Amino acid sequence: MEKRIYLICIVLFVSILGVDAQKVISPDDSTSWKLVWSDEFDYQDRDELLLVWEAQNTSNNHILCSRWEDNIEVVDGTVRLINRKEKRGGQEWTSGSMWTRRNFKYGYFECKYRYAGETGTNNSFWLMTRPTDPEPKQGKRFEIDINEGHYPDEVNTNIHNWSDNYIDSDGNSKHPTSYKSHIYPFINFSQEFHLFGLEWTEKEIIFFLNRKEIRRVKNDFCFSPAPVMLSLAIINWAGEVTDKIDQTFMEIDYVRIYKNKN
Repeated sequence: MEKRIYLICIVLFVSILGVDAQKVISPDDSTSWKLVWSDEFDYQDRDELLLVWEAQNTSNNHILCSRWEDNIEVVDGTVRLINRKEKRGGQEWTSGSMWTRRNFKYGYFECKYRYAGETGTNNSFWLMTRPTDPEPKQGKRFEIDINEGHYPDEVNTNIHNWSDNYIDSDGNSKHPTSYKSHIYPFINFSQEFHLFGLEWTEKEIIFFLNRKEIRRVKNDFCFSPAPVMLSLAIINWAGEVTDKIDQTFMEIDYVRIYKNKN
């Protein structure tokens, strides 16, 4: 609680000073950017969707829910990943996760979505090298979490190095990771759609919220193609887990990928 109050105070202090994000990105500017892939989710049903996307159909030992394609629904040009209170796969909850059948490398990645409207939910837009791919000749196996969103007002950006695992002094498996949390106390991310973006180049990884930069880091090891991933999960560290989560959903309007012409 003290950490959260501290973060909110920082956000308010920055707002009062009028400090803006370092960069505003404009992917609709055709002189600088080219749309190279998009999914507007204008499918007739889930079967059509799954010709483009793959879905998880297993239980999970690191979160509180199993995830199944049955928890993915196409509704009027959007996709919903739905939480359900049901026993399946040895777990008390179910949810949904999906990823593109093709890989992508570098560019500006943008997803328009809104969170499931309860605490305890992890609403994610991310990239990760496939476990079935060989170890990269350059760089590492990686995961870039463009956003792991926690209801109502939290955006989390993470970069994981999955090649250099190690065992800590307590015997736990660990890996190098870089994490930053962002609190927006005047935004409820479940009420309206927002734009979550990533500019990924050979040199830099830049995170965006509503096309304004919120974080920038040097790209040290993310050099391999990866699928786009969309996932909903139920986890303890995203807040209190209650039966109110049942039937809530993360709703996605589109995913778009642009290449810089310059």
